[in-house]
Amino acid sequence: MRLLPDDSVPLVVTSPPFGSIREYGGHPFYFRPMARELLRVVDAGGVVCWHVQDQIADCAESGESYRQVLYFLELGFRLHTTLAIDARAGGRFAFRYGQAIQHLFVFSKGRPDVFEPIRDVPNGDAGKLRVFRDRDADGRRSAPRTVRISEYRKRGTVWTYRRNRSSDGAAKVHPATMPEALARDVIRTWSRPGQLVLDPMSGSGTTAKAASLEGRRYLGFEVNREYHDFAAGRLEAANGLSASRRSGGRTNDGGPTP
Repeated sequence: MRLLPDDSVPLVVTSPPFGSIREYGGHPFYFRPMARELLRVVDAGGVVCWHVQDQIADCAESGESYRQVLYFLELGFRLHTTLAIDARAGGRFAFRYGQAIQHLFVFSKGRPDVFEPIRDVPNGDAGKLRVFRDRDADGRRSAPRTVRISEYRKRGTVWTYRRNRSSDGAAKVHPATMPEALARDVIRTWSRPGQLVLDPMSGSGTTAKAASLEGRRYLGFEVNREYHDFAAGRLEAANGLSASRRSGGRTNDGGPTP
Protein backbone atom coordinates (compact mmCIF):
# COMPACT_ATOMS: atom_id res chain seq x y z
CA MET A 1 0.00 0.00 0.00
CA ARG A 2 2.99 2.33 0.40
CA LEU A 3 3.08 2.52 -3.41
CA LEU A 4 -0.46 3.92 -3.57
CA PRO A 5 -1.14 7.69 -3.58
CA ASP A 6 -2.92 9.39 -0.70
CA ASP A 7 -6.73 9.54 -0.75
CA SER A 8 -6.99 7.23 -3.76
CA VAL A 9 -9.26 4.36 -2.63
CA PRO A 10 -13.04 4.75 -2.13
CA LEU A 11 -13.68 1.27 -0.68
CA VAL A 12 -11.65 -1.42 1.11
CA VAL A 13 -13.15 -4.87 1.70
CA THR A 14 -10.88 -7.30 3.54
CA SER A 15 -10.76 -10.15 6.04
CA PRO A 16 -7.55 -10.25 8.12
CA PRO A 17 -6.20 -13.39 9.84
CA PHE A 18 -8.26 -14.35 12.88
CA GLY A 19 -5.68 -14.44 15.70
CA SER A 20 -3.16 -17.27 15.38
CA ILE A 21 -5.70 -19.77 14.04
CA ARG A 22 -4.13 -19.77 10.56
CA GLU A 23 -0.49 -19.36 9.60
CA TYR A 24 -1.15 -18.67 5.90
CA GLY A 25 2.29 -19.77 4.81
CA GLY A 26 4.06 -18.38 7.88
CA HIS A 27 3.66 -14.72 6.89
CA PRO A 28 3.20 -12.35 9.86
CA PHE A 29 0.27 -9.96 10.08
CA TYR A 30 1.28 -6.40 11.03
CA PHE A 31 -2.05 -4.89 11.99
CA ARG A 32 -1.09 -1.37 13.12
CA PRO A 33 1.09 -0.44 10.10
CA MET A 34 -1.67 -1.74 7.84
CA ALA A 35 -4.33 0.29 9.65
CA ARG A 36 -2.20 3.45 9.32
CA GLU A 37 -1.74 2.85 5.59
CA LEU A 38 -5.49 2.35 5.19
CA LEU A 39 -6.08 5.74 6.80
CA ARG A 40 -3.67 7.31 4.31
CA VAL A 41 -4.91 5.67 1.09
CA VAL A 42 -8.67 5.78 1.75
CA ASP A 43 -10.35 8.84 0.25
CA ALA A 44 -12.41 11.33 2.27
CA GLY A 45 -15.87 9.77 2.44
CA GLY A 46 -14.34 6.36 1.77
CA VAL A 47 -15.10 3.18 3.69
CA VAL A 48 -13.17 0.20 5.11
CA CYS A 49 -15.17 -3.03 5.58
CA TRP A 50 -13.18 -5.10 8.11
CA HIS A 51 -14.44 -8.70 8.42
CA VAL A 52 -13.04 -10.38 11.55
CA GLN A 53 -13.68 -12.97 14.24
CA ASP A 54 -12.05 -13.50 17.64
CA GLN A 55 -10.01 -16.59 18.34
CA ILE A 56 -11.23 -18.88 21.13
CA ALA A 57 -8.54 -20.24 23.47
CA ASP A 58 -8.53 -21.33 27.12
CA CYS A 59 -12.34 -21.14 27.25
CA ALA A 60 -12.41 -17.45 26.27
CA GLU A 61 -12.57 -15.15 23.25
CA SER A 62 -9.42 -13.15 22.56
CA GLY A 63 -11.12 -9.74 22.22
CA GLU A 64 -8.64 -8.91 19.46
CA SER A 65 -11.31 -7.57 17.11
CA TYR A 66 -12.40 -4.98 19.69
CA ARG A 67 -8.82 -3.82 20.22
CA GLN A 68 -8.55 -3.39 16.47
CA VAL A 69 -11.71 -1.26 16.49
CA LEU A 70 -10.30 0.99 19.20
CA TYR A 71 -7.09 1.50 17.23
CA PHE A 72 -9.01 2.42 14.07
CA LEU A 73 -10.89 5.00 16.16
CA GLU A 74 -7.66 6.34 17.63
CA LEU A 75 -6.36 6.89 14.11
CA GLY A 76 -9.38 9.02 13.24
CA PHE A 77 -11.71 6.62 11.47
CA ARG A 78 -15.41 6.69 12.33
CA LEU A 79 -17.24 3.46 13.20
CA HIS A 80 -20.06 3.86 10.70
CA THR A 81 -21.81 0.50 11.20
CA THR A 82 -21.22 -2.79 13.01
CA LEU A 83 -22.68 -5.85 11.32
CA ALA A 84 -22.98 -9.24 13.01
CA ILE A 85 -22.38 -12.00 10.47
CA ASP A 86 -24.25 -15.22 11.19
CA ALA A 87 -22.29 -17.89 9.31
CA ARG A 88 -24.57 -20.65 10.61
CA ALA A 89 -21.77 -22.32 12.56
CA GLY A 90 -22.83 -24.95 15.05
CA GLY A 91 -21.90 -25.10 18.74
CA ARG A 92 -18.96 -27.48 18.65
CA PHE A 93 -17.53 -26.24 21.98
CA ALA A 94 -18.67 -28.04 25.13
CA PHE A 95 -18.04 -24.99 27.36
CA ARG A 96 -19.84 -22.19 25.47
CA TYR A 97 -22.69 -21.27 23.08
CA GLY A 98 -21.53 -21.60 19.49
CA GLN A 99 -18.57 -19.89 17.86
CA ALA A 100 -17.33 -16.38 18.50
CA ILE A 101 -19.43 -13.93 16.46
CA GLN A 102 -18.07 -12.77 13.15
CA HIS A 103 -18.19 -9.00 12.79
CA LEU A 104 -17.98 -6.74 9.79
CA PHE A 105 -16.88 -3.36 11.14
CA VAL A 106 -17.54 -0.56 8.67
CA PHE A 107 -15.14 2.36 9.20
CA SER A 108 -15.33 5.62 7.29
CA LYS A 109 -13.26 8.78 6.81
CA GLY A 110 -15.99 11.27 7.61
CA ARG A 111 -19.51 10.74 6.33
CA PRO A 112 -19.61 7.93 3.73
CA ASP A 113 -20.05 9.17 0.18
CA VAL A 114 -22.05 6.10 -0.83
CA PHE A 115 -24.76 4.18 0.97
CA GLU A 116 -27.13 2.11 -1.17
CA PRO A 117 -28.92 -0.16 1.33
CA ILE A 118 -30.05 -3.60 0.31
CA ARG A 119 -33.82 -3.91 0.64
CA ASP A 120 -34.70 -7.60 0.69
CA VAL A 121 -36.66 -8.04 3.95
CA PRO A 122 -40.36 -8.56 3.16
CA ASN A 123 -42.84 -6.20 4.83
CA GLY A 124 -45.88 -7.96 6.24
CA ASP A 125 -48.04 -4.83 5.71
CA ALA A 126 -46.83 -4.16 2.16
CA GLY A 127 -49.21 -1.89 0.24
CA LYS A 128 -51.08 -0.62 3.31
CA LEU A 129 -51.21 3.00 4.46
CA ARG A 130 -49.76 3.76 7.86
CA VAL A 131 -49.62 7.02 9.84
CA PHE A 132 -46.31 7.91 11.52
CA ARG A 133 -45.40 10.71 13.92
CA ASP A 134 -41.75 11.43 14.71
CA ARG A 135 -40.39 13.27 17.75
CA ASP A 136 -38.43 16.50 17.22
CA ALA A 137 -35.19 17.36 19.03
CA ASP A 138 -37.14 19.41 21.62
CA GLY A 139 -39.28 16.39 22.49
CA ARG A 140 -42.43 17.54 20.71
CA ARG A 141 -44.31 15.29 18.33
CA SER A 142 -44.10 16.30 14.69
CA ALA A 143 -47.08 16.52 12.37
CA PRO A 144 -48.44 13.11 11.30
CA ARG A 145 -47.47 11.76 7.90
CA THR A 146 -49.12 8.99 5.91
CA VAL A 147 -46.86 6.44 4.24
CA ARG A 148 -47.66 3.50 1.96
CA ILE A 149 -45.66 0.49 3.15
CA SER A 150 -43.28 -0.80 0.47
CA GLU A 151 -42.89 -4.45 -0.44
CA TYR A 152 -39.41 -4.73 1.08
CA ARG A 153 -37.46 -2.87 3.76
CA LYS A 154 -33.73 -2.54 4.24
CA ARG A 155 -31.79 -5.05 6.28
CA GLY A 156 -30.93 -4.76 9.93
CA THR A 157 -27.46 -5.34 11.38
CA VAL A 158 -27.47 -9.16 11.45
CA TRP A 159 -26.70 -10.74 8.07
CA THR A 160 -26.82 -14.51 7.50
CA TYR A 161 -24.72 -16.52 5.05
CA ARG A 162 -23.65 -20.08 4.48
CA ARG A 163 -20.19 -20.64 5.94
CA ASN A 164 -17.31 -20.76 3.41
CA ARG A 165 -19.83 -20.83 0.58
CA SER A 166 -18.48 -20.12 -2.91
CA SER A 167 -19.41 -21.19 -6.42
CA ASP A 168 -15.91 -22.23 -7.51
CA GLY A 169 -14.39 -24.33 -4.74
CA ALA A 170 -12.34 -21.57 -3.10
CA ALA A 171 -12.98 -23.02 0.37
CA LYS A 172 -11.04 -26.14 -0.67
CA VAL A 173 -7.92 -24.04 -1.28
CA HIS A 174 -8.18 -21.36 1.41
CA PRO A 175 -9.25 -22.46 4.93
CA ALA A 176 -11.10 -19.25 5.91
CA THR A 177 -12.71 -17.58 2.91
CA MET A 178 -15.06 -14.64 3.31
CA PRO A 179 -18.55 -15.58 2.09
CA GLU A 180 -18.70 -14.45 -1.53
CA ALA A 181 -22.25 -13.16 -1.09
CA LEU A 182 -21.12 -11.01 1.85
CA ALA A 183 -18.38 -9.39 -0.23
CA ARG A 184 -20.85 -8.65 -3.03
CA ASP A 185 -23.40 -7.18 -0.62
CA VAL A 186 -20.99 -4.74 1.02
CA ILE A 187 -19.57 -3.72 -2.37
CA ARG A 188 -23.08 -2.98 -3.64
CA THR A 189 -23.86 -1.00 -0.47
CA TRP A 190 -20.76 1.21 -0.15
CA SER A 191 -19.55 1.74 -3.73
CA ARG A 192 -20.76 2.73 -7.18
CA PRO A 193 -20.25 0.85 -10.46
CA GLY A 194 -16.81 1.55 -11.89
CA GLN A 195 -15.21 2.51 -8.57
CA LEU A 196 -12.07 0.85 -7.21
CA VAL A 197 -12.27 -1.80 -4.45
CA LEU A 198 -9.05 -2.67 -2.58
CA ASP A 199 -8.25 -5.81 -0.61
CA PRO A 200 -4.77 -5.59 0.99
CA MET A 201 -5.01 -9.24 2.17
CA SER A 202 -6.54 -10.76 -0.93
CA GLY A 203 -6.25 -14.46 -0.06
CA SER A 204 -8.09 -16.51 -2.65
CA GLY A 205 -9.44 -13.38 -4.36
CA THR A 206 -13.00 -13.31 -3.04
CA THR A 207 -13.18 -9.50 -2.83
CA ALA A 208 -11.70 -9.04 -6.31
CA LYS A 209 -14.09 -11.59 -7.80
CA ALA A 210 -17.07 -9.96 -6.09
CA ALA A 211 -15.98 -6.53 -7.32
CA SER A 212 -15.70 -7.80 -10.87
CA LEU A 213 -19.15 -9.40 -10.75
CA GLU A 214 -20.61 -6.15 -9.41
CA GLY A 215 -19.06 -4.01 -12.17
CA ARG A 216 -16.31 -2.45 -10.04
CA ARG A 217 -12.55 -2.25 -10.55
CA TYR A 218 -10.39 -4.17 -8.11
CA LEU A 219 -6.89 -4.19 -6.63
CA GLY A 220 -5.59 -6.92 -4.34
CA PHE A 221 -2.29 -7.76 -2.64
CA GLU A 222 -1.34 -11.28 -1.54
CA VAL A 223 2.01 -12.59 -0.25
CA ASN A 224 1.14 -16.30 -0.37
CA ARG A 225 1.96 -17.60 -3.86
CA GLU A 226 -0.50 -20.51 -3.72
CA TYR A 227 -3.42 -18.22 -2.92
CA HIS A 228 -2.28 -15.62 -5.46
CA ASP A 229 -2.17 -18.17 -8.27
CA PHE A 230 -5.58 -19.58 -7.36
CA ALA A 231 -7.05 -16.06 -7.18
CA ALA A 232 -5.70 -15.25 -10.65
CA GLY A 233 -7.56 -18.27 -12.03
CA ARG A 234 -10.76 -17.30 -10.22
CA LEU A 235 -10.58 -13.79 -11.67
CA GLU A 236 -10.10 -15.05 -15.21
CA ALA A 237 -13.27 -17.12 -14.85
CA ALA A 238 -15.15 -14.31 -13.08
CA ASN A 239 -14.22 -11.75 -15.73
CA GLY A 240 -15.55 -14.08 -18.39
CA LEU A 241 -18.80 -14.36 -16.44
CA SER A 242 -18.95 -10.58 -16.01
CA ALA A 243 -18.59 -10.06 -19.75
CA SER A 244 -21.39 -12.55 -20.34
CA ARG A 245 -23.67 -10.71 -17.91
CA ARG A 246 -22.95 -7.33 -19.50
CA SER A 247 -24.08 -8.71 -22.84
CA GLY A 248 -27.61 -9.34 -21.56
CA GLY A 249 -27.68 -10.60 -17.98
CA ARG A 250 -29.61 -9.33 -14.97
CA THR A 251 -28.55 -8.38 -11.46
CA ASN A 252 -29.79 -9.95 -8.23
CA ASP A 253 -32.51 -7.33 -7.81
CA GLY A 254 -33.85 -7.77 -11.34
CA GLY A 255 -32.30 -4.58 -12.75
CA PRO A 256 -29.97 -4.35 -15.73
CA THR A 257 -26.35 -5.37 -15.24
CA PRO A 258 -23.97 -2.40 -14.83
